[in-house]
Amino acid sequence: MSAITTGRCAASAGSPWDTGGCAPASTLLPIISRMTVTLDESEVQRLETIAAHIIEEEPALATTHTLAPGTRPGLASNRWLLIGDTSEIALARHDEESSFEYRLSFLARAGDLVVFGRGAHASFEHYRADDVGRGPVVGLHPRNFPGTLLPLADRCRLDNVAFARIVKETRRSGGLTIVPHIGLGSAWRLAAAVAAATGLDITVMSAPPQLTRRVNDKLWFARLARTVLGENAIPPTYAAHGLAALAQRMRALARNAGRVVVKVPDSSGAAGNVCLAAKEIADAHLQDIEDRISAGLHAVGWHETYPLLVGLWEAPTLGSPSVQLWIPARDDGPPIIEGLFEQILEGITGLFVGSVPSELPDHWQRRLVEEAMRLATVLQHLGYFGRCSLDALLVGPSIDSAALHWIECNGRWGGVSIPLTIANRLNRGPVNAQFVVVQRDVDHRPPRRFADALRALDGLLFKPGAQSDGIIVLSPAEIETGRGMLMMACAQTIVAARALADRGVEILSGPQPTPDRRPIGRKIPLRR
Repeated sequence: MSAITTGRCAASAGSPWDTGGCAPASTLLPIISRMTVTLDESEVQRLETIAAHIIEEEPALATTHTLAPGTRPGLASNRWLLIGDTSEIALARHDEESSFEYRLSFLARAGDLVVFGRGAHASFEHYRADDVGRGPVVGLHPRNFPGTLLPLADRCRLDNVAFARIVKETRRSGGLTIVPHIGLGSAWRLAAAVAAATGLDITVMSAPPQLTRRVNDKLWFARLARTVLGENAIPPTYAAHGLAALAQRMRALARNAGRVVVKVPDSSGAAGNVCLAAKEIADAHLQDIEDRISAGLHAVGWHETYPLLVGLWEAPTLGSPSVQLWIPARDDGPPIIEGLFEQILEGITGLFVGSVPSELPDHWQRRLVEEAMRLATVLQHLGYFGRCSLDALLVGPSIDSAALHWIECNGRWGGVSIPLTIANRLNRGPVNAQFVVVQRDVDHRPPRRFADALRALDGLLFKPGAQSDGIIVLSPAEIETGRGMLMMACAQTIVAARALADRGVEILSGPQPTPDRRPIGRKIPLRR
């Protein structure tokens, strides 16, 4: 059993879950609790037992004893080093500028260190520091190492100039917190090197790397959800350890479904999804199915790793809710529910293109956050720390008879949690603005200078110190390469935020005016 309550702190309008209390242990980001789920003692004991059984099966999962001396999960008030690198996630692309470098930089405080893989973008840094009011940062650009595709944290560790600057700033502030996009091996290797060089405690805003890897694995999460919430908590989901077994399973599923899907389980979102119409494979030869799946997986960058996830592509889908959480250390209180959002997905693979605050009926919101709290409680008892979002599907002919299926855990920063934290930081008054996220791919658009895009949005952009309404452009990469746009729109209501976002998309999707080469305001150089 559980009790669900709401408190009052920085609240927005228009939803029954808008009110909440400020999390006292998480003011650095800050974290704002918008709904509290209190589990009774017997349920907590059941969840602790589940966590204990998982640890028995994999003892190294939760231990911090294997971490280097002087390193630990946590978030401190000393200098931060932000690394928005996705390269350690399966099927992440290495040939494009990562927008997460820019997105994560919005979380930096003045004087924090931010790593940029291709060097800081002067126009964007001026916009982020001055126009949005975040203040200048120390930009690091570690050198490339020819013939390798090293993660940014490893490049920082191996580049003598970058590493020396990190060590200097760590000593100056008496410590360092590394804030990675995802806390896999490279962030912890860098933490160990800085701890050894300085003799100071280094925290990483992440769970230990083995647990981080597990929670981001769709197959591992499916097993967890089934154990915690029951057999019906997930869609039909199977592991395949070879193409022959996968083809057999797909053909069997296809005889009672509309579409079937294969997923690379540790890829991000839909990046590793291959979806096929059931009628195309229900009566096909197994070798033909193998060939089709192999071709599809290699087309998205698969490196022949197993197991693969095979399951039904459920329809009709009535909603794709996502529960945004902060999971503190176990001694610092229960997991914190920051919001419930509806993901906007497009295409047959379910590509994420944005999100809005959920407007599901109250009973669905209650069920979603209650089940999310159960899952998050197990993760916390396993030793998880930091950002986490849990994604689900509502499937069925109507909202009243829909089934709730949990499909994915994102144990990392993401396309909703970063804008959510930006909104928390920029709107600390008694009314906290609503916001929507736009992550739009636009085909065949000519590249546009970031400064010109800002001029085109003049009058719609967020301004510090004014009302909270406005657009914040989260990355210049998509605009300047012609790949699309990435931004958030804040307003006092969801309707107003949607309208603002639609207007921004219309402007950036339209014809470009004659470029204006005049500078925007004064230039703020990066601190070096």
